[in-house]
Amino acid sequence: MDVKVTELAETPTGFIDDVLEGLSKPQKTLPCKYFYDEVGSNLFESICDVDEYYITRTELQLLDDIKCELAQLIGPDSVIIEPGAGAGIKIQKLLAELTALKAYVPIDISSDFLFYSAEKIRENFSDIEIRPIQGDFTEPYQWTGKKSLTNRVVFFPGSTIGNFTPAQAEQFLKNQKRFAGKEGAMIIGVDLVKPLQKLESAYNDSQGVTAEFNKNLLVRINNELGGNFELDQFEHTAVFNPAESRIEMRLVSQQNQSVKINRQEFHFDEYEYIHTENSYKYTIEAFTALAERAGLKSHKVWTDDENLISLHYLKCR
Repeated sequence: MDVKVTELAETPTGFIDDVLEGLSKPQKTLPCKYFYDEVGSNLFESICDVDEYYITRTELQLLDDIKCELAQLIGPDSVIIEPGAGAGIKIQKLLAELTALKAYVPIDISSDFLFYSAEKIRENFSDIEIRPIQGDFTEPYQWTGKKSLTNRVVFFPGSTIGNFTPAQAEQFLKNQKRFAGKEGAMIIGVDLVKPLQKLESAYNDSQGVTAEFNKNLLVRINNELGGNFELDQFEHTAVFNPAESRIEMRLVSQQNQSVKINRQEFHFDEYEYIHTENSYKYTIEAFTALAERAGLKSHKVWTDDENLISLHYLKCR
């Protein structure tokens, strides 16, 4: 079965507009969704393999432990939708357990990475219809498949939900609920609150992969928007903000300097930083309450033996 990529409508000037707006704020920011060009997507897959980053290996093991139970909850004749699909490693554990699957719909902002991953999954699951969608999954989108396919399940592992503020996360869940439909469900991975050292080391790995991933955003700006960031004059760091219950990824200026992008100049004081990403950490009770506000009912929650991460099965209602 051929794999054909569908593109969501995007604003061509979105990248430059978002960068200029973010760097013009009193607290300079850059949207984390622009991490994920082909280079950034590959770097993120490398992050998942570093010793300090517990989320991926812990979630993979948890999925192994509960995949049969998940398949029973989902049932036959389902459509699995995966926003931010990446390499599609986790979903394959679930696809292998499902019966009479109607389609798998991966969504990713990086078209090259999306197409490559979809082809690899097709090689392993040749009997499954694969409908990749290239685009920004944080924006609302509509189901364009057959209306009769009512058993739609959104699969969103990896604690990516933590990249949104709680208000953004609630809106994201509402958008996904509409996409799944009234009879649909969601499977969400959520990182849990844990000791400070465990949290901060996961985002400051000793191999420097996360630092390279963070700085790749500046590389994109230089290459695609005509920026002149000097990479060695910005240092990656990630700190836990207990008041907000979140890890904050930052790029810290190492000197007083100015950067030009698209003929616009931005000044940085020494130690001033660009806030590039949040990763909120939840208790099970806090995330369940958030899902309830989005109109989703918690059906079951699983955690690993160390209570590092959680997987939530939510029903649309």
